[in-house]
Amino acid sequence: MQENKKKYSLRFGNKDLPSFLVTKENIRRLIFFTTIYSLVFINIFRPFNSETWIPGINTMNYFLYSSLMVLVGCALISISRIIMHIFVKKISIGYLEYIIWIFCEISILAVFYVFLAYKVGYIDNYIVANPEFAYWDATFEILRKTIANTTWMLLIPYIISFLYLYNEHLIRVVIPQKDEQILEKEEGKVIQFKDDKNEVRFTLACDKIIYIESSDNYSSIKYINNEKLYDFMLRCTLKKLSEDLKDTPIQRCHRSFMINFEHVASLRRENTEICIEFDVKGIKEIPVSKSYNEKIMESFVTYSKHK
Repeated sequence: MQENKKKYSLRFGNKDLPSFLVTKENIRRLIFFTTIYSLVFINIFRPFNSETWIPGINTMNYFLYSSLMVLVGCALISISRIIMHIFVKKISIGYLEYIIWIFCEISILAVFYVFLAYKVGYIDNYIVANPEFAYWDATFEILRKTIANTTWMLLIPYIISFLYLYNEHLIRVVIPQKDEQILEKEEGKVIQFKDDKNEVRFTLACDKIIYIESSDNYSSIKYINNEKLYDFMLRCTLKKLSEDLKDTPIQRCHRSFMINFEHVASLRRENTEICIEFDVKGIKEIPVSKSYNEKIMESFVTYSKHK
């Protein structure tokens, strides 16, 4: 099933946000890792002087209160990521818009933590400890510190998660695609000849093949090896071979011949007939049927550019 096309674009740049960042599975992994990291971070570093918010609190109670604070914060992040997941289905965003979204998350969390500090009376305690601050000055000072600490609390797990998911994306998608492209190119250098029963009977490097000549229900494959000309008889009509080899440099030029453009040196016109000369010594010239004239001329120009 094809993905729905994005109806709107909200990008300042030309590059879309990678889809692996907004899949349901990766969003769950991001939230889980951020929750664990934040829980460890807040209990080790105790940002915002949070251990002073409730006087006389012990370590166990601090762990319980901090865990509750982290879980509520991650609930807000979860809501934000669910909205993003729905949002990007209809609207295309890029890296810049994604970064702006993250800083909006940080700002909302910071405001939430300042509100929490207000509810537990930490702002009043801060003013008592710093009498030079008026109430709003103290609030903005706490907000500034809260934004700084929340930034570290979220950006580090976000960056680690992005690097991990990007590496996983390379391993699962990008590298296999490149390997497949390389394999396709390599396979294009080797020709597999199948008989009339569609079974592979002869495999040869494309640049070794000179031409193929029809012989009733057989086809004689002329190829070079160690500068000597050899032939292989294949039970298969030239018509079937021309269909099998339509995406290769080996093209039909006559009802009795197919030629490999990798070895065509020139096309020589004599009266109304075109003859093909090869770049291999001792190979006879091959005529071109009038019905193939235009196609052979076009193919010669096309393949000559790639030599």
